[in-house]
Amino acid sequence: MSRSHLASCLAVASLCAAALAQTVPTGFVVDNLVTSGLSTPNDCCFLPDGRCLIANSGGGVSIYAGTSQAAVAVGTVPAVSSGGEQGLLSIAADPAFATNGFVYVYYTSSATAFVHVDRFTCTGDLANPSSTNVTFAASSRTAILGAMPDNAGNHNGGSLRFGPDGKLWITVGDDANACLAQSLTSQAGCLLRLDVSGLPALPSLVLPAFSALDPGNNPNSAATDFSQLVVARGLRNPFRAEIDPVTGNVYIGDVGAGAVEEYSEYVYNPGALTLVNFGWPWREGAQGGSGCGGSQPAGLVDPIGAVSHGSGWAAVMGGARYRNLGQQYDFGAAYEGNAFFLDYYAGELRRLVQNAGVWSAAPSVPGQPNANSWGTGFNSTTSLRLGPDGALWFTQHPGSLKRVRLLGPVPSITAISGSAQRVPAGEPFAQPLVVRVFDPQGNPLPGGAVNFTVSGGASLSTTNPVIANAQGFAQTTATSTAVGGGVTVTASTPGAITNAQFALFGRKITATPAAQFLVLSISNQTSAIPASVPYVVMLSFPGSPTLPTILGNLCIDPGYALALVIEDGTGIFGGVSFSGTGGVGTPSLTKLYTVPAGLFTGQLMRFQAIGFDAVDGWFRTNCEQRQF
Repeated sequence: MSRSHLASCLAVASLCAAALAQTVPTGFVVDNLVTSGLSTPNDCCFLPDGRCLIANSGGGVSIYAGTSQAAVAVGTVPAVSSGGEQGLLSIAADPAFATNGFVYVYYTSSATAFVHVDRFTCTGDLANPSSTNVTFAASSRTAILGAMPDNAGNHNGGSLRFGPDGKLWITVGDDANACLAQSLTSQAGCLLRLDVSGLPALPSLVLPAFSALDPGNNPNSAATDFSQLVVARGLRNPFRAEIDPVTGNVYIGDVGAGAVEEYSEYVYNPGALTLVNFGWPWREGAQGGSGCGGSQPAGLVDPIGAVSHGSGWAAVMGGARYRNLGQQYDFGAAYEGNAFFLDYYAGELRRLVQNAGVWSAAPSVPGQPNANSWGTGFNSTTSLRLGPDGALWFTQHPGSLKRVRLLGPVPSITAISGSAQRVPAGEPFAQPLVVRVFDPQGNPLPGGAVNFTVSGGASLSTTNPVIANAQGFAQTTATSTAVGGGVTVTASTPGAITNAQFALFGRKITATPAAQFLVLSISNQTSAIPASVPYVVMLSFPGSPTLPTILGNLCIDPGYALALVIEDGTGIFGGVSFSGTGGVGTPSLTKLYTVPAGLFTGQLMRFQAIGFDAVDGWFRTNCEQRQF
């Protein structure tokens, strides 16, 4: 992209990616949509039904349908040369994808020294917004462009984007040969506009004639060579660009050399497209450059945004021009027409506004991390796109798909049943923990992804994500560990502001010898008010049989000759209290006993308690075994 060290950084993106959380203004939030199944994602695009395709650097294409945080493989582009700045760099879905299944890819090739644009045909559920059943075969390949030079391995560009005019726009790098960007026929350093609607539906490895791709109203459509596809030149490394869905203007992040990162605008004039020269290498940003001999061309177009390398910027990413789409995550009127761009290294997301045809930095908004940046922590971001839901979606190395959205109507998750259970420590909780997922309109969400996490002494029976059933229900079961005590199980779903929680408890008796003393404690919880719990606390020497009861098996039979009731707060055993302070807890209980020297030495003792909870009824603790 900008300097030689970027190639090595992209080659080991997992090491270069900054472990930073994104900071955005008040009223906005960042959702982690895909957290597994991606490998160095460089770009993404949206199908007409809202699903997202992601281009991974090594050639794999993945799909996200909003039903899981794991992306699903769609297919692999063959012969992709990956590493450094090479790889599968961009992807675009045909506007008629629902009927033709066409996707277009931009990649560097391991088979040739050229950058390629190809089309593949997907099969499966082409118009089902909740399905990940979409695939393409390598044999469906149709070659479109295949002679854009890739001798240097870097400065490849490039973005594939369909504009509102239905044409395919492509940004191409200069292949590290600066003056190629000033040639209309070099197939380098340029912005292209193609009509791919007339290509045959069947696969073909024969490159079509340029005239077959010429829309007929490009600035040089009268030509008979590659220049008939060119609408702008003078670009160095336009790795990422976006198109305004309203005006058709193109917003290009052109990575700088040693001085300036530039964010440029190609103004779309329907019916009279202009051939634009963005100036490289005569100029870098608005500064003077090296030139290519002779006089500087007239009419060079300055960027609408420029950031010097002294600020830490080194690889600009052209982001979306924001438009409110009438969707749930629209940013609102204050953001209409704003242009966003960011930097791969600095991680700063900036915003421009246009007044009377002049672009300038947008004024700060509440919660903005600093005066220059609308957001921070966007390090290693490789695309920033306006999503069909009104949010800004972005891919990030080493393997994430995320979005920035306005806090508004969001999915939700509710605990249905299973909370407030209490069991002996080390035993499973009897009831499953059930949640229900709802969409932003409050309707049950079939296929919603639920992530269960646990804190405290328990384990869960499921692995994440758990997928909700057709009625939006999802569940897990918990088992108390020997540690006992309080347990919190949290259920979350992507996009929800709040989580569902379950409070559980493992009732635990613990015997701790200390010199001539024995400390006996019961950890308990109750919903009763007052929290008074009478206990029967028992101990036994080895040999006691288990006693089946309606509470489950007791490991101590109080009728056993070597068993002893040492506290009785119930009166069942005459109210005995070896501590002398009674057997009623509030609701926990701790007692200190003086033990005759040598009484327990070498013995494997058992301790257990039963109690009566005014809400739960009779219960038992775990069976504590202690070697003295």
